Amino acid sequence: MSTQLERMEFVQKKNVNFPCFLVHPGKGSGIHQLRRVVADHALLWIKYQYSSGRTQGCVIFDIDDTLVNHQEQIRQGFEFMTEMYADVHELYPVHLITARPDYTRAKTKEMLKKRNIHIPPDRLHMMDGDEYDNGDSEVVEKFKWDKMKKCMKEHENTVIARFGDRLWDVAHLHSLNTYMKDIEETDCCIFFDPYLNGTLSAKLPGR
Repeated sequence: MSTQLERMEFVQKKNVNFPCFLVHPGKGSGIHQLRRVVADHALLWIKYQYSSGRTQGCVIFDIDDTLVNHQEQIRQGFEFMTEMYADVHELYPVHLITARPDYTRAKTKEMLKKRNIHIPPDRLHMMDGDEYDNGDSEVVEKFKWDKMKKCMKEHENTVIARFGDRLWDVAHLHSLNTYMKDIEETDCCIFFDPYLNGTLSAKLPGR
């Protein structure tokens, strides 16, 4: 099944039995518009959750290629994500979980501040420097998953939504090598994995 919306094509992933849509740019659209579609639709859904009485929980974002580009700039569609980020702050506690090493914490906090991306210090979660220097993808996967579970426990066992450019930012740990393993790094994908208990997972297009 596919539909056209704002020049985008939404295609249901075939090998899963839950809502999971790959979003492709339509004619005349670019990758920056994928970020706009994710931001616009996610914000509508998050606002609906809050207005419907689901006021407990948190929202989790990655930083790089999610809120800023690889040059730490807010352009090419990242402005839509940062605008949505600011709006979500008015509704739910927000956490940033980034694979940046914690020895860059001061630099990262300054970068975020300059770009008006505000976050309480205890909600900026960064990798241990030694793990970052010596780790591989499995170390990052476990870090992202463990921090997500910590945030969930802190907020009534509820994560309203997760955003990132890598599958490990938004998917269930078990799915990375099973039913979601065919998702490409460059894909844009929005889904509701039932194993995540109602979390909106939004994977932005990576590089």
